[in-house]
Amino acid sequence: MHVPWRRVASWHCNACGMCCRVYTPRLTAYEYLKLRGTGFVIEKAGRFYIRKIGGKCPFQSGRLCSLQNDLKPLACKTFPFVVRRKGEEEGLFELNGDEFYVYADTFCPNLKIKRDRRPAVAELVREAVMLFTGRGRLSRLTATIPETAKPQQPPRRLVMA
Repeated sequence: MHVPWRRVASWHCNACGMCCRVYTPRLTAYEYLKLRGTGFVIEKAGRFYIRKIGGKCPFQSGRLCSLQNDLKPLACKTFPFVVRRKGEEEGLFELNGDEFYVYADTFCPNLKIKRDRRPAVAELVREAVMLFTGRGRLSRLTATIPETAKPQQPPRRLVMA
């Protein structure tokens, strides 16, 4: 279930990995092109998604994502937040004169809902919107592999001759 961002009291990623096991991220056309060679992309009704293997994302390494920086899909970067161009007034978030509608997925166990309407996660929502518009960098929305660890390359599909 999605709730407007103003209803969120707090959120942080503790790398529990639940989103990688349950969530099926939708890919943009560009993300599809970057990941199609891995063999882990499926199409449903003209849209592209990461295919689950054994009930989890094939890019999940332990509790972290092996896709970092430019390879990580936008839907994964912004989870549990969802940014839309249309929505309800309570989901409205304005950035540089543009209107976005931001919601949070209550599936995430680290999302805390509140009763009042005072914004509590505005900086996280700002980062999600900046990523959505292509004007931001990932810094606090998902757990990342430490700089000292070398990110894994996505697995390549084996072609049998």
